[in-house]
Amino acid sequence: MPNHNAIHEMLSMQNTLNEMTNGENWRSGLTQLGKVIDWRRCIYMETAELIDSYPWKHWKSVEAKTDIENVQVELVDIWHFLLSLALEHFDLEESAGLLEKAMQVSQKSQESKKTDNESSVIDQVAIHEEMMRLALQKSEVSQAYLTALASAFFNSCQVAALSFEQLYQIYMAKNVLNKFRQDHGYKEGTYSKLWNGREDNVVMFEIIAKMSVFSGDELYLSLKQYYSQVG
Repeated sequence: MPNHNAIHEMLSMQNTLNEMTNGENWRSGLTQLGKVIDWRRCIYMETAELIDSYPWKHWKSVEAKTDIENVQVELVDIWHFLLSLALEHFDLEESAGLLEKAMQVSQKSQESKKTDNESSVIDQVAIHEEMMRLALQKSEVSQAYLTALASAFFNSCQVAALSFEQLYQIYMAKNVLNKFRQDHGYKEGTYSKLWNGREDNVVMFEIIAKMSVFSGDELYLSLKQYYSQVG
């Protein structure tokens, strides 16, 4: 699937998810319950969690390894918020164009630099911190700003060895999981994210790893089967 079409599809799905969870007027910056929505805060807080997947602390666990799988999961969560930020300020077509442009900017930048998943932990963390730095800015969300923030995001994906194809597949799977959560009492507080001692995210990854071809319907049915067995 061409990148533009894939981005377009994810933007459409994100809008639907936002309407379901925050109300049809979510672009106003408030949920249907009146809570403030701040997509940039979501991005920099998730980035902080992402950085904690690296063994950056000099005073403990000096032999620890990077939890790269969790880094990738956090990046997919950030992608949800980045899509939402784009849709809050631009229409769907413009958002898709800006995000695709950001990907191209990142690819060109990577060709001239050599910071990748073989770089040191501190060099990799610095790449993620650039995304955080941009998300912390309170300036207007202009086309240039969104392109810069999204380019920083794609730089982070490159460092974490998360291809666009993987981003797409995991996003689609997470979208199914989010819908499953909503359908099973997440908003009411009755949903359990721990399934017999394992997070639902982990179960989701196990299911899609067994699929020869990704299917959202098949994933939903499998999640339902697993959840029915939760004690």
